[in-house]
Amino acid sequence: MARPSYGAATQSRSRILFTALLDYANEELEVDEHSIDVLRPQIQTHWKCDRRLIVRTKVRFLEALTKRIDSPLTADQIKESLRRFEDFLGILEDNRPNRSGSEVWHFTLNFWHSRFDRSANLQQFDQAWEMARLPQTKPELINSWVQICRDSLEAQNYQRLTTNPLTITDGFSFDVHELYVPLGIVERQEEEEERIFSIAEFLNQLGSKQRIAIVGEPGAGKTTLLQQIATWLIDQNALPIWISLADLQGETLEQYLLNTWLKQATRKISVSVELQESFAEQFRTGKVWLLLDAIDEMAIEASVALTSIARQLRGWISDAHVVLTCRSNVWDNGKNSLESFTTYQNLSFREQTGEFIDRWFQKKSELGDRLKQELNKPERKRVRDAVRNPLRLALMCRSWSLTQGTLPSTKSTLYQQFVETIYAWKQDYFPTTPAQRQQLNHALGQVALRALTQSKTRFRLPYSFLQQAFGEALDLMPLALQLGWLNQVATLNGEKIYAFYHSSFQEYFAAQAIDNWQFFFDNYLIFQSHWREVIFLWLGRTDLEIDQKESFIQALIEFDDRCGGFYSHRAFFLATSGLSEFPQSEKLDEILTKLIEYRFGSKTLAPVREAARIALLQTDRQSAIAVLEQFVSSTPDLFARWSAAYTLGKTLDHGNHFAIQAMIDLLNEIDNTTLQLNICDQLEKINPGNSVAFETINSILKTTESETLQRKAAYILGKNKLDLEKSISTLENLIHSTQNPTLRLQAAENLNALDSTNTIALSVLNSLPTKTKPTSTKPSKALQLERTIATLEQRLAQTTDPINQRRLAYRLATLSPGHQSAIDTLLSLLLQPLPTLHKKIVENLKDVLLEEQLPIVVDRLKEASESIEVYKLLWYCSERMNYPLFDRAWNQEHSQP
Repeated sequence: MARPSYGAATQSRSRILFTALLDYANEELEVDEHSIDVLRPQIQTHWKCDRRLIVRTKVRFLEALTKRIDSPLTADQIKESLRRFEDFLGILEDNRPNRSGSEVWHFTLNFWHSRFDRSANLQQFDQAWEMARLPQTKPELINSWVQICRDSLEAQNYQRLTTNPLTITDGFSFDVHELYVPLGIVERQEEEEERIFSIAEFLNQLGSKQRIAIVGEPGAGKTTLLQQIATWLIDQNALPIWISLADLQGETLEQYLLNTWLKQATRKISVSVELQESFAEQFRTGKVWLLLDAIDEMAIEASVALTSIARQLRGWISDAHVVLTCRSNVWDNGKNSLESFTTYQNLSFREQTGEFIDRWFQKKSELGDRLKQELNKPERKRVRDAVRNPLRLALMCRSWSLTQGTLPSTKSTLYQQFVETIYAWKQDYFPTTPAQRQQLNHALGQVALRALTQSKTRFRLPYSFLQQAFGEALDLMPLALQLGWLNQVATLNGEKIYAFYHSSFQEYFAAQAIDNWQFFFDNYLIFQSHWREVIFLWLGRTDLEIDQKESFIQALIEFDDRCGGFYSHRAFFLATSGLSEFPQSEKLDEILTKLIEYRFGSKTLAPVREAARIALLQTDRQSAIAVLEQFVSSTPDLFARWSAAYTLGKTLDHGNHFAIQAMIDLLNEIDNTTLQLNICDQLEKINPGNSVAFETINSILKTTESETLQRKAAYILGKNKLDLEKSISTLENLIHSTQNPTLRLQAAENLNALDSTNTIALSVLNSLPTKTKPTSTKPSKALQLERTIATLEQRLAQTTDPINQRRLAYRLATLSPGHQSAIDTLLSLLLQPLPTLHKKIVENLKDVLLEEQLPIVVDRLKEASESIEVYKLLWYCSERMNYPLFDRAWNQEHSQP
């Protein structure tokens, strides 16, 4: 194999492709627009954020692009440039699940500066290339920083399990490696088909990922996965730096790194400028990984926290790779300034539950076996669902080892049981009376609730705050520390900082302190994401009157927002999710029936349907399964039955027999062969190896004369591993026999996906001609930002063509954030009868609107909310505005632009 070249010629060719992609995606190519429009379907681009460009295309179309700018590159030169982007500059992330033999290139290109700062990006390209060619830092210096990071992690006891603070006093504790059970990891994306990564696959692709977020519910294993990443990075001689974000306490990342972490890691009272420069140099080499744990625990509002971190990842810090963890309700709530991060989540325990129990009870296997037997009883299905969460399963294991008592049924009762168990277990060490326990629980509830209502002290509690919060019960604080409910986690300016041993328990104690459901309607806490867990835990309390909970559920489902129903829907879906902790509600059937209508009804608008989809996954699972089984068995709407059966059988209850039978019945009721193949494909995902699906696909292959259907049937047969040999032979025959070049290409791509080494597929994919002609137009030149804005303003004022108005206004708003004339133009176009443009306009507005402009948008568009695209934009605004602000904008007198 030839040795890779990094010389001037390779740099020049790579720069041409880099520039072409940047200008093409920014619509700045100074060429005939029609010639570029021809390529638009073939070179698909999407700006995930200001510096991250997603590209999906094939090499031959990139060839055509370079010819159009009069700087033609060959296919081999383009492939070489793409490889140098990845392995030399480290700016390309390959998103293809299978690289071998694939003609399709799907990648993310990371720029150093804003997409519109062309000259800065090109200058940085040249500098980065030259920097990469320089001799590497001396090994001994690298090794010293590796050791510093390794020692720092060890000092932070980064492999400590979350449960250890409550178990350590009697010598009962684990390291991560003793209990860690690898879970599947999935990238969160809009497409229904998600790729599941093993922990090994996930870790092995980390090198190309610069911005990663791990999201999930409390106790889902986010921190544990971050610990695994830290261990892996150390083994790779990278430089991982662990920061618990709650410890920032008002400091910026830069201040914390230089003033706190660097001193602690090097064990110096003060650090010299030279040491700080050496530290910053490690960032510039790209070897530093910032591991930022629990963005949701920062001492600021959740939405502000995301924006704050985004702003701090600039300057010399921006050269670091970043992996952060965050609760999903915070990550998904409103406008996310970190939306450019590639987002992953752990899958819940399924069959791994037994393995985890075996590891926990490795020295008392009989005890673990009895727990597994109890959990496997049919009547324990609800509790099995509850402990698919790693933290909750660990709590259950500990409770079981101490009491071997009854199993809880909800999250709230699980925490309650564990609290009671802790007191009984530690009675020999720290004896307490029932009265003391009651007093301490009450005091902890007041402390937890007061902290959650004050963003500056939400999860990190200074001693001075605890003195005030405990009040007259301050003498109980030592007991809280002895029992492990509170733990010292830091010292700030000489003052000790404390935290509940896990944020979930802080929320549990806070929920115990709330006596009346009206509390959640004060200041509209029902619409604030960080109160959702408290609400759910409150609903799960066993000491509350049922009428209290019923009244709260009733208030949620009857909430009238008086502003278009956007917040009424949110309140309803909160009630739906809350049923997971209160499945005894007399409103359950009524609520779930309405939820099913929202989720699968043909008249439901897209944002409501998506919110219903999420709520269906969060509500009481057993009740949802029962309602869905009834729905798929009774609805006359074929497509609603199809969608509901697939959700039931694949997501809620894999392999559900009602879902399988419904899909089989649909095969007999639907005559359309294409739809039958789609049903068979989904049926295989629900029930692999289903004989009816197999026979139907084979029957279609034998009887259809349509080459398109033959190709589709053969591919489904192969990708579901029903008959790989027949699938491959059918596709090979189609490639040889068809006269349709598009079909031949599709068959080759399918065949390549099934067998990346298949020579027939590779022959087709590598021999397709390029049907483009070069032009003599020269590449575009950089313009000063002010001049560009002025030119765009002039062109926008002169043009009357709606298509050009949209394009120019969007371009102007991206260059000049909040540009009022551009925003007004887009809003005006949205109110005109231009249905073919509306979807694109809404996408543009979501990209460029500033938070302070959202009330104006609501005011301008409220009278057109019956339009589907307008409704989507208003829903977007409602997710990013607090309820009182949206209400004022909706109900004020309409103002003209």
